Amino acid sequence: QVCKGSLTRLKFQPALLSTSFVEMKAVTAAAAFLALVCASEAARLRRTKPVAPANFFTDMIAKGKAFMALDSDMHTEMLVQVQTNHTIVDPCAGITCGNLQCPAGFQVTTVEGHCCPYCVNPDIKIAPKITGATGSTGGKMSAFCPDVWCFPTMCEAEEVEPTTANGQCCAVCPKK
Repeated sequence: QVCKGSLTRLKFQPALLSTSFVEMKAVTAAAAFLALVCASEAARLRRTKPVAPANFFTDMIAKGKAFMALDSDMHTEMLVQVQTNHTIVDPCAGITCGNLQCPAGFQVTTVEGHCCPYCVNPDIKIAPKITGATGSTGGKMSAFCPDVWCFPTMCEAEEVEPTTANGQCCAVCPKK
């Protein structure tokens, strides 16, 4: 008896299946409709460009709030907005510099853009560590190319020297 009653309760119930199938179709249709609406709205947004009132840019230029300039390609015009409502604050206003006492040979020197002066000895010259291609590290000007400096190579074999025939500016290592 127990087994027979359990089997009866487990019988296939088509009404429950058809209800969930109908609900699933409705949800799928709603999702498809929403996707279609979103796609068409996205396409519309891509096509339309924001439009400023006709006199917006000329008013900004006339009021000194913007000016016309060329972009880095030197062809594209662009409107550069000027921030005029900001007040310039002195960065050194809250800084109190101490009483600077410089040692012998040094002088109190103020530097533009710095808040406090420095002790500087005008007789001490410090050469920059990197001087560029000046010949101080073995470089020499090319005899064949203007504005070219040639430096020693680290060739294992004899260098190929530049000539008017080979078009080289400097000595190079031979090809192996």
